[in-house]
Amino acid sequence: MAVLRKMLLILFCAFFIGGCYEDEAEIILNSDGSGTVKEKLVISERLIVATSEGSNNENIPPVIKEKVLEQVGSAIDISSITQTELPDGGRTIQLEGTFSSAEQFFLSEFCRDTLKLRISPAGEGKAAIYCDMEQSGGGGPNLTQLYGMAKGLHISRTVHLPTEVEKTNGHWDKAKNTVSWAIDLRNKSGLAKTKQFIEGPDKGSGFAVFNASELKLSLPLKVTALPEKAVEEKKVQKDSAGLAAEVTWVSVQRAKKIDGTDITKQSYTEIGIELSWNEGHHPIRHNKPVLLSLLDDLNNDLVTSEEPSVFQGKIYEHQKKKEFKLREKAPSKNAKKLKNLEGYVEVITDVVKELVVLENIQELVGQESTRNPILDKLNFRIKSIQDRKLEISIDENAQKITSIYMIKDDGSKVKKRGSGGWAGNWTFDFDEDISKLNKCELEVVASESIVKIPFCREEIPIP
Repeated sequence: MAVLRKMLLILFCAFFIGGCYEDEAEIILNSDGSGTVKEKLVISERLIVATSEGSNNENIPPVIKEKVLEQVGSAIDISSITQTELPDGGRTIQLEGTFSSAEQFFLSEFCRDTLKLRISPAGEGKAAIYCDMEQSGGGGPNLTQLYGMAKGLHISRTVHLPTEVEKTNGHWDKAKNTVSWAIDLRNKSGLAKTKQFIEGPDKGSGFAVFNASELKLSLPLKVTALPEKAVEEKKVQKDSAGLAAEVTWVSVQRAKKIDGTDITKQSYTEIGIELSWNEGHHPIRHNKPVLLSLLDDLNNDLVTSEEPSVFQGKIYEHQKKKEFKLREKAPSKNAKKLKNLEGYVEVITDVVKELVVLENIQELVGQESTRNPILDKLNFRIKSIQDRKLEISIDENAQKITSIYMIKDDGSKVKKRGSGGWAGNWTFDFDEDISKLNKCELEVVASESIVKIPFCREEIPIP
């Protein structure tokens, strides 16, 4: 999801509160791949209040420093973080940190999904920083309408590069060798510049190409270092758990017309990825594959600006492999091959489950804690028990709860019929009325391992 799209969701979630959010990030990249990060968030009192009962919504930005730290994760080593309360009830959060390698920072979810930055090769002796600030297409308010709802919104990303910038569509400070991109809805001047960037030919996709000859790092970045033989011959990475990811096919669809009529309206590249594993190393769930780099032989970047889905799909016990399909930008008409294809599939393995029994569940409705350490770690709360429905809130994805039963006085179980929810609030439907029952049995994921399984291809002839 692009930056502006995500901020639009924030505004909807916060009941169209305008002027509520500023996010400025500044990154210094050194030639050896290390660097520093500074970020400043300015959050209005209205947004803080509006999100006070829904802070576990992943589409709403963190409003306290503890949540900021969770979002940053291991992307950088935090050297300082401060939270300052403002006289108007708002708040600023400022952080500084360092990263020791390009892999630590640029392969992190914080960089990819929050800062929306990516580094990739851009041809012989060249590299590029990409910054996604694309607006969602189709439906919803346009920028001018959004300005009316969200005047005061400001998001900026500034990158200090270690070598000379050769071309960019961002604001270029040659003296400091920095490039920046911004969404600025603080005034009409900012709106005009934002419209030019978002609605212009680049559609909010920022880039800065720079000289890579002095970089002391290898591009494209790899999730793990692959033996040279594996890259050249098998083009597949196997890790110690027996998991493997492989590019199995690639196709290119080009827009076509017959007698002036569109037969296919879109041009795109499709990539087939196969995840496999050895017996005894069966993964539990997966996320969508993440593509880090893909160029054609004319050095056009083909990675789409869409944020990888955070949906976690189950892998069933009878499956021996799992297939995925990525859709990326189409290569140039004159291109003859694709190159530098690099990415990974994130899988969840080694799941440990715990059985939790809640007694006197009626007394827990509306309470801040269930007094169970496993559930409290997930910030699990019971909101209501009415008719056949149990409503809860939980900071984690509801898939952390692998089974749930209401228990009758005779010890028999009332089975769950279905469930649904969003933004940390979930409702479970049962076969019978549970409004008078006082006992609940849950199976909860207590721990799990998340593994990134890389896939790569150096060159692929265009079909």
